[in-house]
Order: sequence, then C-alpha cells, then structure tokens
Amino acid sequence: MCENRADHDIIKEKSLLLTRDDRKISIISGLLLLGLTLTTGIAVYNAMRQQIESTLGRGLGVALQGKALLIESQVEKGVSDTRTLALRPFLIKSVQELNEQPDNQSAMDDLMRNVDSLPDAGFSAAIVYDRNGNTLAQTGQFSENQHQALSLNKYAHAFLIWDKQFVLRTSAEIFDQKKQMIGSITTEIKLPKLTRRFSEIRSIGNTGEFILCAPPAHKTREMACLISQIDGIKFKRLLRDTNTGILPISYALDGQHGVIAVKDYRQVQVIEAYAPLKAIGLGMTLKLDESELFAPINQELRLIILYLAGLILGEILLLNWFVRKLINSERKAQHAKEIAEQFSIELSRKETELRERLKEITCLFEIRRSIGLELSVETVCQNIFIHLIPALQYPQFATAVIELDGWRYISGRSNLSLAPHVLTKEKIAEQARTERRANRDPACTCWSVIKINGKTCGNLRVFYPDDKPLLLQEEQKLVNAIATDLESWLERKQLEQTLISIAEEQAHTIGQELHDNVGQQIAAIGYQAQALEKKLATTGNDANMSKAAASIASQAQTAVIHIKQLARGLLPFELETNGLVFALRTLAERVTDTYHISCEFLSSHDIIIYDNNVALNLYRIAQEAVNNAIRHGQAQHITISLSTHDKVLDLSICDDGHGFSYKESDRHATSGMGLKIMQYRAKQLDAQLEILARSEGGTEVHLEKRII
Repeated sequence: MCENRADHDIIKEKSLLLTRDDRKISIISGLLLLGLTLTTGIAVYNAMRQQIESTLGRGLGVALQGKALLIESQVEKGVSDTRTLALRPFLIKSVQELNEQPDNQSAMDDLMRNVDSLPDAGFSAAIVYDRNGNTLAQTGQFSENQHQALSLNKYAHAFLIWDKQFVLRTSAEIFDQKKQMIGSITTEIKLPKLTRRFSEIRSIGNTGEFILCAPPAHKTREMACLISQIDGIKFKRLLRDTNTGILPISYALDGQHGVIAVKDYRQVQVIEAYAPLKAIGLGMTLKLDESELFAPINQELRLIILYLAGLILGEILLLNWFVRKLINSERKAQHAKEIAEQFSIELSRKETELRERLKEITCLFEIRRSIGLELSVETVCQNIFIHLIPALQYPQFATAVIELDGWRYISGRSNLSLAPHVLTKEKIAEQARTERRANRDPACTCWSVIKINGKTCGNLRVFYPDDKPLLLQEEQKLVNAIATDLESWLERKQLEQTLISIAEEQAHTIGQELHDNVGQQIAAIGYQAQALEKKLATTGNDANMSKAAASIASQAQTAVIHIKQLARGLLPFELETNGLVFALRTLAERVTDTYHISCEFLSSHDIIIYDNNVALNLYRIAQEAVNNAIRHGQAQHITISLSTHDKVLDLSICDDGHGFSYKESDRHATSGMGLKIMQYRAKQLDAQLEILARSEGGTEVHLEKRII
C-alpha cells in the first residue's frame, strides 16, 4: 500500500510540474535550439577552417619544395666546383713542387697567378695550404661571421654561412698521382640567387617565416638555424623539442616532409610545412600564423553571427507557440494517464504477489516430490535448500539452516544462476542446542520447530543479513509447511527404521529360540530314539521297530542340523563373538556345505569394524546378496571379498548366475523387498550400493563406505 501511495504522489507531482513549468519548458527548448544552431555553425566553421588549413598547407608545401631544390642545387654546385678545383693539374703540380722545394719561386708564382684568377671563376675567396697546413697562396676576403654557419653534414668541411648573404665555404684535400695528400684548398662562394629566394617571405604573409636548420651536434638539443622573416634574416639556435612537443624542423631533419598545424618555438599556433634537404643534410620549414590566415574569416563571422541571432530568436518564438499547444493537449491526456497508471500499478502488485505464491507452491511441490524414504538426511536437506532459497522473496540475501538430531546443515547463498548447496554440516553440542532453543537469534527471519511424535528434534530457520530485517508472513507459512513435510518424512523414516529393527529383533529371537529351545528338544527326541534303537536291538525284539527307531533318530539329527543352520542365519553368533571377517568366512563355508556350490571369502588382511551396527548391516547385505544369487541366479560359484583402500571399505559379492539388471531409475519399480532392504541398509551406513551385470556373466553387488 505504501508503494501504491508513493507512485500516486509521483504521478500527481508530475502533473503539477507540467502545469507550473510550461514557460520553463519553452525556455529550455529555446536554449536547446540555440545550442543546436550554434553547434551546427561551429561544425561548419571547423570544416571550413580545416579546408583552408589544408589548402594553405599544400601551397606552403609546393613553395617549400621549390626553395629546397634551389638550395640543394646551389650548394651542390659550389661544393662540386671546389672539389673540381682541387683536381686541377696545375694546382697539384705547383703544390707538389712547393712541398719538395719551399723556396721554389717559380712554382710559387705559378700558384699565385692561378689562385688570383679564381675570383673570375666565381669564387669570392680562396686559400691554399701545403701538407703541413702552412699557407701557400690566398686571394679575396673570407667571411668573418663564421659563428652564423650551418654545417653541411653530407659534405666534410662544408658550411653555409650567413654574412648579409649566403656564403658557401668548402674545403677539399689535394692529392698527387700516388693518391697521397699534399695539401688542401678552402674556398668561399657567394650565393646571391639563394639569398634573394630565401629573403622573399613578404609574398607569403606578414607573419610568414622560412627556417633553415642544421642537425644538432652530438649529445645536444640545439640546432643552428637561419630564420627569414619580413624584417630580415636572423641566426638563432633553437631547441629540437619544447614543452609543447617536437618542432616540425625536427621531422624535416629526420627525413620526413608534410604539413602540420602546431605551436612553433614562439608558442604561437601556425600552419607549417616541413621538408628535408637530403642532399646537403639540412632541414627547412615554411610557416604562417593562424591568426593572419583566419583574419578575413573572423571578420565575416561577426556579420554571420548577427544573422544567426535573428534567426534563432524567430525560431524560439515559433517553438514557444508550438510548445504551448503541446502542453495544453498534454494536460488533457495526463488525467487519463494517471488513472491508467494507477490500474497498472495495482495489477503489477497483484502479479508480483501471485508470482511469489506460485514460487512457494512450486517449492512445496518439488520438495514433496523429491523426498524419498531411501534418501539420506543430508540429501533431503540439500533438496530443501535447492527449492526453498529461490522461492524466497530475496534469495540473494537469504541463508537457510536445518538442525536435526545434533547436526546443523547450512545452505550457501544463491547467486541466481546456480542452485544453493549445503555449505557446511557440523555437529552441535547439547548445551549449544539448548541455548539456541531458549534464545532465538534476532537475525532469524522465519523459524519453525521440527517435532517427531510430539518430541522436538530440531528446527528450520531462514536468515537475512542484519541490515535487511525482512519478515513476511507468507514466507513463515512456507517454512512451517516445509517443516511439517520434513516431520512427516522423518516419522516415516523412523517408522521404517523401527520396522527393520523389530524384524532384526524378531529374527534374533526366532534364531535364539530355534537354537536354544526347539533344537534342544528335537536333539533330545533324537537321543531318545537312539536309546530306543539300542534297547530294541539288545532285547532282540521286532527288527522293523528297531529300523523305525533308527530312522527317527536320523531324521531328528538332520532336523537339528538344519535348525542350527537356520539359527545361524537368523542369529550370526560369529559376528558378535569374532567380528565381521570371521562371520563372512563362516557364511561362505556354510553356503558351500549347505548348497554344495563353490563359495569363497577373500580378504587381503584382517579388517576390524568396531561399530556393531555397521558390521551387522554389512553382514546382512552380503547374506541377502548370496541368497539372491542362489535362489534367483542359480549360481554355482560365489565370491565374497572385503578390502580397504584410501580410507574406503569395499564389500563385493560376485556370482556366475543368470544375471540381474538393476538401474537407479528402476529402483522404485522393483518389487523385491530384499533389494529395498539392502538399499535401505546402505543408506543407513551412508554408503554407495550398486548392483551391476558382469561382462563374463552373473551379477556383482558392490558397496563402498568411507571410513572416518
């Protein structure tokens, strides 16, 4: 009822909110529309921005490739010219003569004349050294800004120097005909065309930059770079990577090329194209600031925003009109919906209650169907837990406990996918049982006492955690019904056990009566008949009477023997006096003597059973199996074996009779009381009994019992 009232309040509150907040709904809808429009505009802007970046990047890449080809061709030509100069025969001859004769003035004059002619060949400066590094001849003026130089790693002793223009300094060694170094030559070549192209940055934009860098020295992060800007060319040393990541020039030095949007060394967002100069070992980039790139778009964007604002305002007004109409129609439908929801909630509650009752009925049906007299107490408790826990309203939190005859069986909690199982089985001390009955556990939700013939022998309890003190009358009724069924089963089981006990006592009494009374009386009759026979033989009376007396004595003696055998079967004296092994061996011998068939007993060693009840039940099972083999199987050879291994006791009775088919599914349909009593005795021992057909013919009765 509380749940129904809460649901009704929620429905009413929704109706009031709908009535009060129609204006809020309109505002929120307008804001959503505004957000959608702005999102669309931003998405279009970003798409345009990316397209512009891509287009500009391609343009920067093309421009960069053109500059790269020019730089590589200019530098390669200068290096090639210097190396060609070092191979000129006149230069080699003059240097070789001066190395051999330093005072050879003729050779010095020839060398000076040739060196002085180098400026006409395009060299701005040149100097020749002998093999010891001494200056032989020099012409022109070398650049003094050697600190603003980029080392060309692809060429030894080659540098690109910035001294208000690009200057290529190259050194080459001079070798004679024997490939021996006799000197070297160092030249400088001015590259005005390269200087002009490197300085042409204004056409790209006011924030454009053209950067040319050499790789950093070993174990350093600094790169020597020439940066062309709109205000001139500067020499700087840049770090290969910054706090925001690796600079694109580093990609170029690694042999990569491409276009990227990134922050440059000034931490300014730029569009930058990068490419390697593989032929000379340098890297170069061409970039433009994004602020300059998107300035025209940002100016147009202000006007577009004004148009969008007017459009959004009109959309909000139109949406408000539609929302008001929708709210009016919603108010009319809300009342009908409230009534329908109330009916739905009530039906749902009824359905839930019916489902719970169905679970409880199914639980009782399954428990009653699964309980059988031949089952053990632990198996019955297991079946109760399997069906009881899922039938509860909160099975994931519930735990069930059954206490019977000093034993406590505790279920595991259900995880809704596997059936609950017997988690523990523990012995209860007598004092603990008394205290449990006297002081009921406050965490116990449902409690039912189990009585047999008016005497309390245990209880069935259901527990929920302390933070869920749930008490449902229906669950208490279910627990009471299960406890009643368990009581009936225990009473029937106790009655059956009592009947077996009475039958055993009656057999014991009959056997003892046959052995001690009837047997003695028939034996006395036999002795009297023997005395009568001797007396008639002595007096010489009628021979026929003497023969009759002898016949009476013989029959009485035979009757005594059969009575003693019957008494031994009903009352196994050997079991009480000498134990199970001796009793089974005596049973085998008696069967051999009585029925004139082969019956042997096998035992690997002496096995002592201290529990007389266990020994008696094992003996009775063996006795019944042997009787079945003789009567029904008409066996001619029977083997009784008793052994132990790994704390397991094995009893086996094998015969070569006609055989017998026995399956667990046919157990209830079997009409023989002997098999039922054997199975019951095995359950009493908590043992496993199987009746199997042997492959070579006949039947095997096999019992296994774990020895504690």
